[in-house]
Amino acid sequence: MPAPSIFGSRDERIVDPRSLLSSIGEVVYTWDIATDALEWGPNVAEVLGPVAPAVLARGLAFAGLVEPGSGRSRYDAIYSVGGHDFGDGVVYRTRYAADLAGRKMWIEDAGRWFVGMDGRPARARGVLRLERAVRAEELGAEHHDLCDRASLVEHVETALAEHLPAERGLVVLIGAIDELARLNDDFGHEATDEIIQEVQERLRSVMRRRDHLMRYSGNRFAILLSGCPASQVEVAAQRFIKAVAQSAIETSRGIALARLRIGAAVAPDLSREGGALVAAAENALAGAKAGAVDAAVIARRSVARETRGGTASHDIEAVVALNERRVRLALQPVVSAATRVPVFNEALLRVERAQGEGFLATPELIPVLERRGLIRLFDHRVLELVMALLAEQPQMVLSVNVSPRSLADPEWLDAFLACTGGRSAETSRLIVEVTETATIDDSARMVKLLTRIKEQGARIAIDDFGAGHTSLRHLRAFPIDILKLDGAFTQNLRRSTDDRFFVRTLLELARHLEVETVAEWVDDDLQAAMLRDWGVTYLQGHLVGKAELWQPDQARAEPLREAV
Repeated sequence: MPAPSIFGSRDERIVDPRSLLSSIGEVVYTWDIATDALEWGPNVAEVLGPVAPAVLARGLAFAGLVEPGSGRSRYDAIYSVGGHDFGDGVVYRTRYAADLAGRKMWIEDAGRWFVGMDGRPARARGVLRLERAVRAEELGAEHHDLCDRASLVEHVETALAEHLPAERGLVVLIGAIDELARLNDDFGHEATDEIIQEVQERLRSVMRRRDHLMRYSGNRFAILLSGCPASQVEVAAQRFIKAVAQSAIETSRGIALARLRIGAAVAPDLSREGGALVAAAENALAGAKAGAVDAAVIARRSVARETRGGTASHDIEAVVALNERRVRLALQPVVSAATRVPVFNEALLRVERAQGEGFLATPELIPVLERRGLIRLFDHRVLELVMALLAEQPQMVLSVNVSPRSLADPEWLDAFLACTGGRSAETSRLIVEVTETATIDDSARMVKLLTRIKEQGARIAIDDFGAGHTSLRHLRAFPIDILKLDGAFTQNLRRSTDDRFFVRTLLELARHLEVETVAEWVDDDLQAAMLRDWGVTYLQGHLVGKAELWQPDQARAEPLREAV
C-alpha cells in the first residue's frame, strides 16, 4: 500500500507537518522534571484547546487535569517504568482521561525519560495524542478510597493531627506495581486495569482494621499504618508484598504475575508534615524499584532533606573537567536500514567526574550549560575531539551535535572554520547535526550559516525533525542532507496508526526533498522492519547499537564505511 501523499495533484504544494500533526491530535512536549517546566510544540493550542497557560507550563499542574482513577499520570508512568538510562532514555507509556477546559478526552501519552545527576529521572521527551471523547459511563462516581496526590497529602495531614498528639506514630507506605508498562504492552489497557483492581483487593485483604488504603494517580497505592513501630515497618511492608505476589492474576487477556514495590516514611521520626512524608515515601519507592529484591525501602532523614539545588555546582564541575581534559566521546552507531551495516556514528558528549567517579548525566548537564552560557565551550571541545578521531580513523564517519545556543553565537562559526580549515579529508566525513528548533528564529541567517558549514565539506542533518517547528518554505532553502525523525514518533509505530501515517508522510517529504533519513529510538525488529519497508535510509537506537565510550587506543575489527 503506497504512503499517503502530501502533495497536491496540480501544484505539488506540501502539507505543513504542523497542520498534519494537529489533524491527528498529536503534540510533542519536553518536561524538565527537576524544575517541573513543561514545553510544548507550537501546535499545542490547536490540539489541546483553551487550556490555561499556567497549567500548560508545569508538569504537575497538567497532571491535575487527569481524571482520578482513569489511568497513570505522566509522573507515575515515568517513575513506575524502572530500567536504566544508557544514553537513549527509558520508554514510558500511559493512557488517561483529562479535562481539557471542559472537554474530557482520552489521551495516550508516550515518550522517554532521561536520567539526572542523581540517577533519577530528570527530563522527558514525548508525544501526547488525543484519542476520543470520554463517555459518561466510563468515569463513574469517585470511590471513597480513590484520590489524587493533593487529596492524599490532606489525608496524611488529617491522620497526623489525630495520631501524633496521642503519641502514636504513623507510617506512610507508597506501593506501585513493578513493570506495569511491560504488563500494559503484553496485555493491553483493559487487562492492566483488571490487574490494578485485583492488587487493590489483595492489599485490602491483609490490612488491619485501623489502616487506611487509598489508590492515587492511577496505579499507586498509599497505605497509612497507625501505631506501627518503626521496627515493624519492614514486616508490615512484606505482608503486602507477599499478598500481591501470592498467585498469578487472571485477566480477560491471560494470566499475569504482579509484584509490588514499596517505599515507606515514618512520622514523627522523619517528619511531621504530610507533604514531606509523601514525597519521602515516593523517593524511597524509586529506590525500591532500582533494587533487585522485593524489599521495602524506608526513607531516612537524609532522603527527606534532599534538595533540588544539587545541580547548581555541576556547571563548575563540568568546567573543571573541561580544563583537565576529562571531556570524552561516546559513539552510537547509525546503520543502513536495508542491511544493518554500520554507516556512521553519532559522537556524544561525556564529562568524566574526578577520581574515576563515573560521568555527569548528559541530558541534565546540557540544559545547565546552556543556561549558564557555557555550552559553546563544550561544543567546541567535542568538535576538536571529533576532528582528531577522524584524522586517526580514515574510514570513520562521525556526526556531531551543535547546540542552538552555539549556533546563535557569532563566534561559534569562526571557531568551526578554524577547526576544520585545511582539513578537507576529515571534514568530508563530518556531519553537523542542528536541531529543528534552531532554525526557527532567524531562518535567513541559518541558511547562510549552514551554507558556510557545507562549503567546508561537511554535511548537514536536521535533528528531531517532525515536531512541526520548521516552515517547509524555509526547509527547502536549507542546504540539508539528512533528516533525523523525532524518536517520539518512531518509537510508537506498532501501537499508533496515527504515528505510522505521520512518519510515512515525513518520509515522503524527505524523498521529495531528495535527502536521506535517520529513524531514531529504534528498539525492536518490527519497528525496524516497518521503517525499512517505508524507505528509511538509516536506523539508530538500542536495537542496532548503544552509545559506547570511545577509548583512545580502541581499534575496530571492521572499519565503518562512509555514507553515500
